[in-house]
Amino acid sequence: MPRLLVLGARNLGRVVAEHLTGQGWEAVGVARSQETAAAFPGHGIVADLAKADEMRRAIAEAGEFDLAVNAVSPKGRFGGGDLTTTDDDAMSPYLEQLLPEVFAFFRVCGGALAERGGGTLIQVTGGSARRALPQRAPWGAAAAGVRALSQAAANELKPRNVHAALLVCDGSFGEDDDDAGGERIPLRELAKTVQFLHEQGRGAWTHELVVTPVGDRWTP
Repeated sequence: MPRLLVLGARNLGRVVAEHLTGQGWEAVGVARSQETAAAFPGHGIVADLAKADEMRRAIAEAGEFDLAVNAVSPKGRFGGGDLTTTDDDAMSPYLEQLLPEVFAFFRVCGGALAERGGGTLIQVTGGSARRALPQRAPWGAAAAGVRALSQAAANELKPRNVHAALLVCDGSFGEDDDDAGGERIPLRELAKTVQFLHEQGRGAWTHELVVTPVGDRWTP
């Protein structure tokens, strides 16, 4: 039976687990809170994944897995605000939470899959990984860092049969099955996209995939 590991067990992580467990998968979800871990549709683990030792503990408790999805979001104000008027600590959520967690994800989960002989890693990020937007410079800088880590992981892990992919959600999340009239990305569609990436044959791996809702402008 294939096994899914989700980092960030709320919202998208939960929906990915629901989608795959409905097809016979087992799922393990890691969350910051006991409440979220208890509500996860599978085995829930509580850990602060921005700390490398906590990442290692959670992965050891999770056991073997075939697919790992990192959908963790940092706590704090999204975007970071205007460059000239934001507070001095606007970068902190990204420097202290997001980037260390993504770094640990690729190192620890990638290492575990390489030792097993292969598998899939999917890092979820936003459209700011493609371009920095006004009032979101701190997030844009961090998302660019996430993209760089993903690209490095893709090339370093490829020879060890580990497929690392960056899933860029270039638009706002909707409800599980509701796209808000085409303006948002339904979480269920993202779950299908995760499955699509995992099931790709090694002769045609996608390492970066951008999804955009039909009602939002796509910018090349």
